[in-house]
Amino acid sequence: MNSIWLKIAGAAVVAVVVLVVVGRFKSDKPAASSAPSEPRQSEKPKTFYDMADRDKQFNEAPKPAAAPAPQPDAQKPPETPAPAQPPAELTPAQALRQRPPGIMYPSDLQGKTTLYFVPLEEEDDIQAQQILPYATAGRSIGRLPGPQYGLMMRAIEQIEQRWPESWYCFRAKQMMEEITQYQDRYAAMYRITPQRLDISKFMKPRRGTEPREVEPIR
Repeated sequence: MNSIWLKIAGAAVVAVVVLVVVGRFKSDKPAASSAPSEPRQSEKPKTFYDMADRDKQFNEAPKPAAAPAPQPDAQKPPETPAPAQPPAELTPAQALRQRPPGIMYPSDLQGKTTLYFVPLEEEDDIQAQQILPYATAGRSIGRLPGPQYGLMMRAIEQIEQRWPESWYCFRAKQMMEEITQYQDRYAAMYRITPQRLDISKFMKPRRGTEPREVEPIR
């Protein structure tokens, strides 16, 4: 079963590479002579190559922090007032927007922040490095017409189960939160809850952790 899954994942990665090359080719084509003056850099549409290149940041390990740094008050999770009466049943998307008290999302980070992760043993780190690219490739594929984010989520589930205290899990939470901002239905489709997105445990030192500096998604 695992070999079949890996073959599918490998084919997906190859598809991404092909699409990246096509995107680069299209983005490099000269404009027609009858076209108006070249638009400003900020007005150029994003190509698939641009988006895939942006995805590379999810594979980047956060840099080790020089020393533990206190977190500013601005990065505390937003306070949720206690309801006056039992709330009605919420949809998964509504639950993400009306998070329980104490829950903090990756998007709550403002600027460079020191978080605390458990370093992995060499063997586990090698395995995590092999799985994370399947998640980032699946994220790129999921934005194309037709495919969904199943490949990304299968890789993320392995990371969550095997290395929940690592920086790999933090990257997984960043990717999950971002796709829920594309369409509400993804929260229900992939069972993405506020608890799965919560990064509050990474905000303080814990036994066996080391500080690393992270930045919001560019």
